Amino acid sequence: MQCTCKLRVCFKMRIASVIDISLVDVPKIPVTVLFTAGCNMDCPYCQNAEIIPLDSGSEMSIPHIVERVRGNLSDGYCITGGEPTIHRDLPELVQALREDGAGHINLNTQGSVPDVLRKCLPFLDSVWFDFKTVPSRYAEITRTKSDPWPRVMKSIELLVSSNVSFWPRTTYVGNLMNSEEILQISQELAQMGFRGEYLVQNYKRSSGTRESHVVGFVEPERDEIESLIDKVPSQISLKLEWR
Repeated sequence: MQCTCKLRVCFKMRIASVIDISLVDVPKIPVTVLFTAGCNMDCPYCQNAEIIPLDSGSEMSIPHIVERVRGNLSDGYCITGGEPTIHRDLPELVQALREDGAGHINLNTQGSVPDVLRKCLPFLDSVWFDFKTVPSRYAEITRTKSDPWPRVMKSIELLVSSNVSFWPRTTYVGNLMNSEEILQISQELAQMGFRGEYLVQNYKRSSGTRESHVVGFVEPERDEIESLIDKVPSQISLKLEWR
């Protein structure tokens, strides 16, 4: 498709797939889900492992993306991945979706590229934020060469001070994490000024994971976390979603 950008540069992104309508990705809002390709983390339990490689997916211009997702029976968009913020053109995409009449725009991110996130905020309504682990284990769990925590912390601070709905969540993986780390994450969120609901969901084996990377991991029991509910800071509500 020929690019019809009015801008001097025709912005492009790598796209893995699109789900025309989903009722589960944004609470109470039917959305079209757009999966960007590539991620700068390599969490061993990732359920979208096939789109971690930076060369996965297909390159598409932003006008082409907007045309592809337009016209579905949804009330907005959920942009997920992979990690959408590794794409420097993401702010142009969310702006284009907003200008095209999007009712609600949600972003899923792990917060490792705060400069891109900051540019997206004026066009977003909500952000699912994957708080991977306690600060001291970030490089270990995400299997990155350098510690991403300082950048993740900056992204959290941006969201706490914004008008965007900030929804932090953690995938709790049995034999990789322990319940006290969930408590510590809730305390970190409170110290950074977050007030609201913190979602903890269970790791669940799926066809999207890499079998050799999840050896030894188990699906945790809900009661491992239930005992913490009364211990989290008072300004935070711990929600458990066992699938």
